[in-house]
Amino acid sequence: MNLYEYARATEESGIRYYQDLATQAQKAGVKGVFNMLVGEERKLLAKIQLIRQRFPRMDSLKCRRLRKNTIVFDRLRKASNHSRAESDREAYLVAREAEEKVVSQYMEAAEVEQDPQTKEMLQWMAALERHELREIESLYDFVNAPTDYLEWAEFSNLDEFHNFGRYEDLRQGQLELPTDQKKHH
Repeated sequence: MNLYEYARATEESGIRYYQDLATQAQKAGVKGVFNMLVGEERKLLAKIQLIRQRFPRMDSLKCRRLRKNTIVFDRLRKASNHSRAESDREAYLVAREAEEKVVSQYMEAAEVEQDPQTKEMLQWMAALERHELREIESLYDFVNAPTDYLEWAEFSNLDEFHNFGRYEDLRQGQLELPTDQKKHH
């Protein structure tokens, strides 16, 4: 299949996929996440069109590995277990899984591609998708942060707080110790 047509069809399918999920979402936050992802897919589609304008050879590149029936978002839309995210966190997980599949698909196609120009363009497409995946992962990490913890309080290193200005004045002798502690020193 023509590489540009495939990339364009993938992004258009991604727009429809996230729109469907936004329509089905029961919670405003989940709906907002999927609507944001629709916007991201539109931006990516615009980037692909810009690449096509700057590199007209993209129209002539064909990849046998990529076919109309292999578009990730189309397969996800047809799947019987169409995801129903109940929280922002779950919405980002759905998106992350989908985007990981798209990146993998481009990378796998690039690995077996014989034509160097097509291989390079497939790697570019994978890089664009990987950038979007990283953004989704960053948002997921932010939303998921309250459910993660670094350490229990009894194991914390209180000495770290001097980096944040706490206890700094004590170390530099700028605070006077209480009078009953002065007698012991």
